[in-house]
Amino acid sequence: MIFQFLSAGNVQKYDEKSFDELFNAVSKYYSKEELRKIIEKSLESDEITEKSLAFIYSPLTLKKQAESHENRLAKMINDETIKKGVDFFEKYKPLFCKIYDETKVEPSDVISIINWESKLGTITGGQKIIKVFAAQYFSGEKINNSLFVLVQYSKEEAMTVEAGKKRVERLKKNAFSNLKALLIQAKEKNFDPLEVKGSWAGAIGFPQFMPASMQYAKDGNGDGKIDLFVMEDAIASVANYLKLHGYLTKGSVASFKAYNNDKVYAEGVKKYSDSIKEAGAKSGSCGKADSGKAPDAAN
Repeated sequence: MIFQFLSAGNVQKYDEKSFDELFNAVSKYYSKEELRKIIEKSLESDEITEKSLAFIYSPLTLKKQAESHENRLAKMINDETIKKGVDFFEKYKPLFCKIYDETKVEPSDVISIINWESKLGTITGGQKIIKVFAAQYFSGEKINNSLFVLVQYSKEEAMTVEAGKKRVERLKKNAFSNLKALLIQAKEKNFDPLEVKGSWAGAIGFPQFMPASMQYAKDGNGDGKIDLFVMEDAIASVANYLKLHGYLTKGSVASFKAYNNDKVYAEGVKKYSDSIKEAGAKSGSCGKADSGKAPDAAN
């Protein structure tokens, strides 16, 4: 086991103050008994969640993420990936043109985000996301202390202990926002919050939105529902997110950084976007016939 306080199948202890704060945020939708059952279930340990938490809390995580983006940058832009991006544009061209008319967000930028996040919808993750958020909210300090005991902070190029403590506080704050959003959405849209799967970080669907970012999600195929595992909805949602995060006022790169505040990520999204735009995935190729009705949902 990675963390000394975890034991597979057992429920981690949690403090009542944190529980009450979460309950107060969702009390319109849950009784205390119902919420407690969900939290206790979400705090049961499993191997997948342990691996996710080990990476999230590692004092080397930020360095590893930066290196991962560097490595992806070297592999992301080539003839094959550019062709896939252009083919993706052609497949959904009427929708891209319609959305461009509405948002002025270039199709290539939307495609590049979805490509970096999920390889155009082919990789979305198998982590039960409530488990990651619950652990961060209720047990972040314990996890961090466990890593300290295991001398993870003594490794070369690890962040300082003080930086790690501040990061735990940020993760708890973000986890609260995402837990609250996930629990409320579960009631409003009638799904089981314990069964939603996503990335190791808790991101959902083709565009890898955090639950707290679902306020920016849009219905792209006109069926009256929003499902980020439907590509039309993913495309519309990414465009809307970029537009509302400074795309038109601060520039595309600023909106990319709002999506993921990593310099290499923003650079990689921009370079891939420029490459497929030059190859033909651009609003300039839209004609009047392309700006009408969005295509039916792909099977």
